[in-house]
Amino acid sequence: AAVIIAAVVDGKPGLKILLGRMVRWRVGVGWYAIALGLPVVLTLATAGVHLLLGAPTALRFGTLSVLEPIIFVLVVGEELGWRGYALPKLLARESALAASLILGVLWGVWHLPTFFVPGAPQYGLPIPAFVILTMAYSILFTWVYLHARGSVLIATLLHGAINLSQGLLLGGLDSARQYWLLTAVYTVAALVLLVAVGPGLSRKPRAAA
Repeated sequence: AAVIIAAVVDGKPGLKILLGRMVRWRVGVGWYAIALGLPVVLTLATAGVHLLLGAPTALRFGTLSVLEPIIFVLVVGEELGWRGYALPKLLARESALAASLILGVLWGVWHLPTFFVPGAPQYGLPIPAFVILTMAYSILFTWVYLHARGSVLIATLLHGAINLSQGLLLGGLDSARQYWLLTAVYTVAALVLLVAVGPGLSRKPRAAA
């Protein structure tokens, strides 16, 4: 959808810019570490909160299925839409925080059909928790995006690391409880980030992506 809209609305120059974000890899090794490591830290924090709240048994970690590495790669398509196309358009007219919250709601609602399809990843999960969670995700994604030169590659690594870390490290949690705990942890992380760097999500002036 992002590729089609970029081609229709912005023509070849816009399509070139969009696809260029997908291969933008010179962003500094630190942002690779954040993209891959932050989800692991926050997922472990969620597991720790679960234990502090009186988990009756030890955590039972999940297993890595064949599909999960494939999904890790395929989220590039989703990120090409969210961070490749939609976020730059929103940032052109909204603050970084407002753009993140708007995109977070859209991101959460986009998954809505999967909450009603048996066997889908979100089936039976609390919808309010998921939407709040995607809003918190989006704040972190925008922060990374602004510092990683608008790289869809880095956004894809962050998205994939979120999926993999939660599947592996939270495999033993009840699904509804898991999402509420994740929501709490990621919301706190987003609030801490906002306090640290402000609603612009960057201490540097925003540059054109």
